Amino acid sequence: MKLLPLIGSLLISAAPVQAIETFEELKEACNASEEIDNICAGAAEYVGTAAWVSLLCELEAKGILTKENLVLAWGEVVKLNGWTPLSYEAVEDTLKNFPECSIKP
Repeated sequence: MKLLPLIGSLLISAAPVQAIETFEELKEACNASEEIDNICAGAAEYVGTAAWVSLLCELEAKGILTKENLVLAWGEVVKLNGWTPLSYEAVEDTLKNFPECSIKP
C-alpha cells in the first residue's frame, strides 16, 4: 500500500515543466487569470523594492552616495512607487543584508 503514493510522486515529478524564456511568455502566463496576474504583480513589487534597496545600500557602502543623498533618493523611490505592506516587507528583508544602511522604513 505504501508503494502507490511513491509511484504517484514519481509520475508527478517526471511531468515536463515549460520554462518561461521570453518576456512575452511571462506576460502571457501572468495574464492567464486575475489571480495569477495579482501574484505576478506582487512578485514584481517585492523584487523591485528589494532591488532598489540593495542598489542604494551598495552605493552608500561604497561611498558613492552619502547618507543624506541616500535618504533623499529613498524618499523619491517611495514617492514614485508608493508604499504597501509587501514593499515594507521587502525593505525589512533586504536590510538584513545591509545592517549599516541608512534606509529606515
